[in-house]
Amino acid sequence: MNNIAPRATLTPAEAAALRARITAHVARNRFAPPDTITVLRYTASHLDRTAEAFERGNFSGAAEALSDARELVQFHPDTRFPANFTDYINAPVTGVALPIPAPLHPVSAVLARQEADLRHRLTLVHEQLSQATSEPDTDAWLPSALALQRDLMRLAGAVAVDNARPCNQG
Repeated sequence: MNNIAPRATLTPAEAAALRARITAHVARNRFAPPDTITVLRYTASHLDRTAEAFERGNFSGAAEALSDARELVQFHPDTRFPANFTDYINAPVTGVALPIPAPLHPVSAVLARQEADLRHRLTLVHEQLSQATSEPDTDAWLPSALALQRDLMRLAGAVAVDNARPCNQG
């Protein structure tokens, strides 16, 4: 992501700053309608502030900027960031578990298989991301985790529609 050689090991604050920068990059590059792109850019700017605060050791500033980013995303679910995406950024500092969305409970067997596949892949990516201690590893796994979360959010919409069909009502 930058012109500086990647570091093999990071302090927790450096790891959190890196995760904030990677997430900002994902937000800036996410394909979305114009109104959503504006929200994603604002979210990315809050994440840049988060990274800068972590780099300066200003944990309260980082928490405030992360809170601003989380609030934006919660008001705009069309960004396709999970409400608790900030857990990915805070994990190196707080040790909090990486977020797994609640089960969708699809009625359709096809949608159930899709959910199982996405959850399995997310679990595997989480395992790799939890063990990531370097810039290259984090840069490889965090965007994948966010993409899988986005895919699960899309699937949740499809499951809600499918489960609401009269033929799927018990």
